[in-house]
Amino acid sequence: PAGALAPVAPSAYREARDQVSLSERQEAFLLERLPREWTEEDIHGRLREAGFDLGTEWRSRMLIMRSRLGVSLGRALVASPAHVPHVAQQCPQGTTYRPMDRYDVENFVEQCERFVNLSDDLRRLARPEYFQRVITISEVPSTYGRRDVAHVIKERCGVTVDPRDIVFRFKRWGRQGDTCYVICPTEREADHCVSLIQELAVPKKAAYGALFGATFLWSSRATLFLGHPDLDFLLDSKNWVFTTGWQEDMTADEFMGVLQQLKFSASRAIRHPIPSDNSSAFFFECDSMDRAKRAMMRLRRLKWRWRIKKETPFLAYPRRIDVHRGCEKRYEDEDSCEDSDLDEPVHY
Repeated sequence: PAGALAPVAPSAYREARDQVSLSERQEAFLLERLPREWTEEDIHGRLREAGFDLGTEWRSRMLIMRSRLGVSLGRALVASPAHVPHVAQQCPQGTTYRPMDRYDVENFVEQCERFVNLSDDLRRLARPEYFQRVITISEVPSTYGRRDVAHVIKERCGVTVDPRDIVFRFKRWGRQGDTCYVICPTEREADHCVSLIQELAVPKKAAYGALFGATFLWSSRATLFLGHPDLDFLLDSKNWVFTTGWQEDMTADEFMGVLQQLKFSASRAIRHPIPSDNSSAFFFECDSMDRAKRAMMRLRRLKWRWRIKKETPFLAYPRRIDVHRGCEKRYEDEDSCEDSDLDEPVHY
């Protein structure tokens, strides 16, 4: 019959169909894994071939997620309450269809905005005065936006954070990751948030409370951000190690002497000042990835032996943020041949 609804497969949000039918509150649907060279005209043409017409104002009812360079990520939102899962069959193989309610639509629009401004947000995270104030929150549900995370921090920690100071990671195909970075107002409040956001239970969907179950948030200082012209081309290999918290007037030669006394195998060291706490940080290069890993394990033991607070940054594995250029046809972060031994953040 014309009014019948086709069965819907569980979406990426793992929605339970026996709780609240998404088709009853649908306001749009999302097509993912589309060819990146497709434009609005290509999508509209395939929708018409599937017997679904958006009318004369179809351009205003379609939103394609694009990068700062204007490159499509293969994700397109179509504003329509009609449930038409068969349109995905008119698209290339692998295209997925997902119905969306009002909160999902708002989240997707916010993701498009955040992805375009991601470069500016990362530069802001790397400002020197924020070095000790950035915390990492992991296991964040994919339905959460900046305002949802800010609300959790306000309600559970009593700390007011500007939503613009919350930056999410993004995965391939433009999907929002489960990790976000938060700039806290002060270093003390950053320590306070890290101490409280440990296995913190929050709803999977903030808009519906406990209806869809709960998830648990974790926080730490697992990610540090530095930005300086001298560091742009420093990481010419993958065997670098970063350590911070050393004496302010320590030079690179003096640091190399300390490493030799501690029997670290390092070929060179580069000093970088940390104005936020008047200390020095050093990048030192090892001969191989295996020795770099051993150096990080030894630094971890030194942090425990020297009784440095767990929340205090002391060591990290440095990585250059992925850069996409307009002249590239394939980006390095999407090429599996470029993956390193440490291709994901490691909590040491």
